[in-house]
Amino acid sequence: MQSQPTTTAKLSSVALVLAKPPTPKVPGPAILSDHQMVGRLLEAFGATDLGEGDPVAGANVLAAMAISLANVQRPGTGLVDKDGAKLSVGASLLVSDSLSVGLVGERVLSGLATCQNNFVAHLRDWQRSAARQIAKGPNTRTFDPAAVLEKGSSSALHYMHTNAGMSGLLDSGLCEALVIAPKGLGKRELHERPLVYITAAKPAELSKTLELSHLGRPFIHVGLHDAAACARFRECCTAVMDGTQTVGPMSETVRGCVVATTAPDTLAEVVRANGASATWLASMLWLTDSAAGPEPGDIPADKATVRLNSVQARYRKAMVEAWGERFNYVNTAHSDEAADWQRPQTEWISFLKGQEPELPGITGTARSLLASLTFGLTKIVRVANFDAGFKWRPDDIAAFARWLVQRMANARAAILHTERNARIRNVARALALKLTDGPQTPLKLVHRSHRLPIGDCRLALCLLQSLGVAERSGEHLWQLSPSAALDKFQTFAAIDV
Repeated sequence: MQSQPTTTAKLSSVALVLAKPPTPKVPGPAILSDHQMVGRLLEAFGATDLGEGDPVAGANVLAAMAISLANVQRPGTGLVDKDGAKLSVGASLLVSDSLSVGLVGERVLSGLATCQNNFVAHLRDWQRSAARQIAKGPNTRTFDPAAVLEKGSSSALHYMHTNAGMSGLLDSGLCEALVIAPKGLGKRELHERPLVYITAAKPAELSKTLELSHLGRPFIHVGLHDAAACARFRECCTAVMDGTQTVGPMSETVRGCVVATTAPDTLAEVVRANGASATWLASMLWLTDSAAGPEPGDIPADKATVRLNSVQARYRKAMVEAWGERFNYVNTAHSDEAADWQRPQTEWISFLKGQEPELPGITGTARSLLASLTFGLTKIVRVANFDAGFKWRPDDIAAFARWLVQRMANARAAILHTERNARIRNVARALALKLTDGPQTPLKLVHRSHRLPIGDCRLALCLLQSLGVAERSGEHLWQLSPSAALDKFQTFAAIDV
């Protein structure tokens, strides 16, 4: 019997691969949503404590702190990248609803008012001292206040005229000096235009006070305590924000930022009562307690977030430093912050453009928001030492900025939705009274009304139908339901819609 040759079976390459032990997977960093990054940032800065238990109100306080620090800086301050390109900071705010208005007023705006009042007190001391010296008479005067202010200053215009008269020629360098800040300007500005933080109860007071705005860059606070105040302040505040406000006999331009606060729960009333006159409010970021959302996300459970210590005290210290740098006329260097801002700013503008359908004009309104938040929060962090483990995450700030804009969009949508519903209810009341004349088509009802869109007419008829007040009679006719309780409509005066 012939033996069969033995063969050795070979495993396929696939089998060899499968036979290898699986390579352990190294867990990568968790990818967080925007809301989770916002939650992490708010936890790191103790927003719940700032909001006295309400994280949304605390987030509004934190945003107001950062933006106020940016608004007080010397004009031209901003974020500077490694190539020297600068992104200026500063933004306008509208703070609404009772809790946020109270907390921002107490924790942010009151400190600004204190700094301004303290400086004015020093200025008054100077003026009283000067008056006492002048009263002693020319022979006993120890100093001339005017001479002290002019010491070290020079008039390029006077020097140019003198030089031209002597040589018969004008040097181009002398002419160019006329568009550069004159020597001694900073000292004179402290005495002649000392106001950085400006408040006013009336537009006329605001227009007059703006003549005293330091370096022509004020930070203004107006209170919209009723709907009429919105229309009164519109012209002046709009001009300040877009840089077209002029003051004084020489029409010097003023450009600054505005923080408007509304009385509790009056934002909807202000918008409803003013219509087109309220459009200037869209030029500000809205910080509201509105429940329209979004809410801050949950804090990631895999890592403990180290909180920044003493945020309120840090803000006060950073604010005092900001005023000191603003008034330093010897060293006029800007207190810029280094930041790689160009890519984040490009992404930010792209995000804002996507929000335009819901918030027309938001690309211009919030263009500097991300830079202002980054600048202000950086000042709060770096003003003093912080506990080990605290991490500075630029992506969290970008998520925070997007979250604030989304909250503004939702608050605005909620107001407009409520206003439209109210209008449709008013139209429904008017149409119910008109239907007492018998069945009518929507087109006839529109013709009997004043500037009533056909879409609003149909919505109002559907509302009456859902309430059992009206019903279709044929394909196009509408009539009152036989069982309609008209007494509740008869109590309403006919509204000309």
